[in-house]
Amino acid sequence: MAEHKNDITKESPLAQKSLRDGDVSQDEGEVTVEKYNWFRGVFFQASIVGLAAFAAPGLWNAMNSVGAGGQQDPYLVMAGNALLFSIMTVTCLTGSLATNRFGVKPTLIFGATGYAVYSASLYTNNRYGTEWIIYLGSAACGITAGLFWAAEGAIILSYPEPENHGKYLAYWLCYRNSGAILGGAINLAFNAQGSETGKLDWRTYIVFVALQCLGPVVTMLLSPPEKVRRRNGTRIAPVKRISTVEELKAFAKLTIRKEMLLVSPLFIYINWILPYSGSYMSLYFSVRARALASLISAVAQIIGTLALGAFLDWKGLSFNARARSSYMAMMALVGGCWVWGAIVQREYSNAAPGLDWSDDGFGRGWAVYILWQVNWALTYNYGYWLVSRMAREAADVPRLTSYKSAGQTISSGISSTKTPLIVALGINFGLWGICVIPAYLVVRKVGIDFHGPREENTDVPDADR
Repeated sequence: MAEHKNDITKESPLAQKSLRDGDVSQDEGEVTVEKYNWFRGVFFQASIVGLAAFAAPGLWNAMNSVGAGGQQDPYLVMAGNALLFSIMTVTCLTGSLATNRFGVKPTLIFGATGYAVYSASLYTNNRYGTEWIIYLGSAACGITAGLFWAAEGAIILSYPEPENHGKYLAYWLCYRNSGAILGGAINLAFNAQGSETGKLDWRTYIVFVALQCLGPVVTMLLSPPEKVRRRNGTRIAPVKRISTVEELKAFAKLTIRKEMLLVSPLFIYINWILPYSGSYMSLYFSVRARALASLISAVAQIIGTLALGAFLDWKGLSFNARARSSYMAMMALVGGCWVWGAIVQREYSNAAPGLDWSDDGFGRGWAVYILWQVNWALTYNYGYWLVSRMAREAADVPRLTSYKSAGQTISSGISSTKTPLIVALGINFGLWGICVIPAYLVVRKVGIDFHGPREENTDVPDADR
């Protein structure tokens, strides 16, 4: 049978093309060719993951980008978020166990269920003043969201061709940020008259809950990895199912690799800013200024991530040059914004303004918040791209994507207390300084020592690999 297939690939150019575009199977001694199916293609799978990210974390980000989930006092919500991320750290770090035992599709479906519960808890607290439900909603979201993060990252890094990782990461994050755009528009529509500090209109949350209930439904359209086919004819590198004990041992070995120890400060830093920036926005700006910020920051994040993704896949520079230059430019921008933010934060700490967009001095403090949000999106995108190159085998991808939420746990805990915001800014600034050089020691080896997992291709003839 193998000889028969080789004869076809040698003698028939059409058969060679068919092999590259589809799957070859054996049926009663004959070779049949399965044509490329868009429903099983990478673009459709990335779109499903993107829509799920839109409905779940995208809308979650929209609520928190107005500061403290839209509430007037940030401390209760931040305490709830500390609980959320404490639980999420455990579930995210064990995400590779879930994907190994149940697969990425069931894990993603379950992971999308908790976000609507979180939004419903904010609605109940906003309208009726119930406090305990914030902790219930945060716990539910923490249990599921960690698995969602692990599964979506594993899918978006393993399904596309390696040379298109940057573009697909940007495409996926655009969906997530589009959720924030829609959420920002909803925020602004219901709260355009709120020219003073305060909380969002309770009707805002009803729309969020309804939309987030669509997340688990959309993820049911996802194809499992063994059924996905790329346009170039390759399959996804298979991940062998192993026992839970073996998976724990593999994860432990990964965490003590030299490169993992070097990039850990960067992975911790990436999400550290979000609780601080949420408290900053809720304490210093009017309701409608916060709603506008959630809309504009999402648009700016999409532009930034698209530009970064296109550059990371650009063939005009070597792979290593793209890795190093994008990292240095990004971290320089982040550092400059922290200097600017420190000046503004010191001024606001002394005056504690409640700024509306019609007030003098509104622009400089509001603009730095927008840049903080862009910086978060860029480092988040780059962190996933770096993970795709650090993986040595296909099974490393879900393990690495399960490694990224611990920083926000501690940060949310700090923000849930009445710690002066100038102190919280100083911690963020200091952590940025700690992570820059160690992570660069890994970045400078991308494309030299770190190439990503070896792709197994069982569909394309050796001559075409």
